[in-house]
Amino acid sequence: MKTVFFGPFLGEFGWEMFHWQGWVKKMCQGKYKDCHKIVATYEGREPFYPQADEFWFHPQEIKNLKISERNYIADYWYDNYPKGSGPADKNIGYYADKLLKDYQKKLPADTIFFVPYKLNSYNYNGKNRLFGVLWLPGLAIYQNPKVLSIQGSEEQLFEVLEPTQKAKDFLAKMIDPSKKLICLFPRRRLSRRPDKNWPKEKYDLLIQRLKNKYPNYAVAICGTPQGSYYSDKIPQDCLDLINVPDDLRFNVQVAALGQAVIALGSESGGVHASMLLEKPTLEWGFAEKEKPIKAVNFLKAPLFFWPESNPSVEKIEDLVSLILEGKEINYPQVSNSFNSYQETGNIFKLFFREVLARPVLTHFHKKNLEDGLINSPLLK
Repeated sequence: MKTVFFGPFLGEFGWEMFHWQGWVKKMCQGKYKDCHKIVATYEGREPFYPQADEFWFHPQEIKNLKISERNYIADYWYDNYPKGSGPADKNIGYYADKLLKDYQKKLPADTIFFVPYKLNSYNYNGKNRLFGVLWLPGLAIYQNPKVLSIQGSEEQLFEVLEPTQKAKDFLAKMIDPSKKLICLFPRRRLSRRPDKNWPKEKYDLLIQRLKNKYPNYAVAICGTPQGSYYSDKIPQDCLDLINVPDDLRFNVQVAALGQAVIALGSESGGVHASMLLEKPTLEWGFAEKEKPIKAVNFLKAPLFFWPESNPSVEKIEDLVSLILEGKEINYPQVSNSFNSYQETGNIFKLFFREVLARPVLTHFHKKNLEDGLINSPLLK
């Protein structure tokens, strides 16, 4: 039986959710359904890949790096890898390459590898498709790698996420499965897009008001220890889904979202997950960010985006009430702008990246490539 290997995925959670796992799922159910399918990713993300025959979770060496998740591929890569703004001694590229080589040694020589941080090819409906990351080594001007993501729903399969039985049992020990939840994602990042961090004191007040207003619901605090408020101390009488073991955290939060009447928080990948459980989802942030979020709402979940990066507690409380009561929301005509915060790269370098990347991509598109990782002298 042929083996197909998907991964290792080391990048941003949101990219795995909307530009990777859906494609893997479709390939596993279709083209490679009769193959032995292995997925390499972070622990606890089994709900993304129900068709996988095996999971190879990242080893402790990788987890110890505490890789920054940004823009599909990780920060702190260099040489033949995407280059971030962090210290060179992290060299995530070295560890990623080492991990991939270890996996290649363990598997049959004819294994098909799809590696999201490298350039890959696959045939879809008679057409040669490319995805991944194009890096042209040896070109000093080529400082920003070209990322080719898998876009849209045509080549991906999105279904309602299902937690494992182990995750359901874990959550059932914490709270009655019949108890309805309000899942709150209090995002907090120390770098990049601090505008998405709603102040903690506002979350404090909102949580208290939600508990008082909806005593029949439990407030569940979701997220990760590195990226959320309250990882050190959960508010009283709230469900702590942050300080859950790494190998279960996301899986348990999927189970919790299954019990939720609403999920809310400032714009972040975590709260986006509720859309894959078709749950009412309330987010807030700059108006320009609404369109890309709606574009990945593939299951058409009830999505409510308030176009303001720092709304009042009263406004969010009112929106929650309107959503739960099924009432109409009146959105403002004018809102604050993302432009003053937007991160812009060196336009000159980006322009030459496109000029240099285009003939290389055209070359690969015209070739009759086999499925999987592209091995070419152009990429070495």
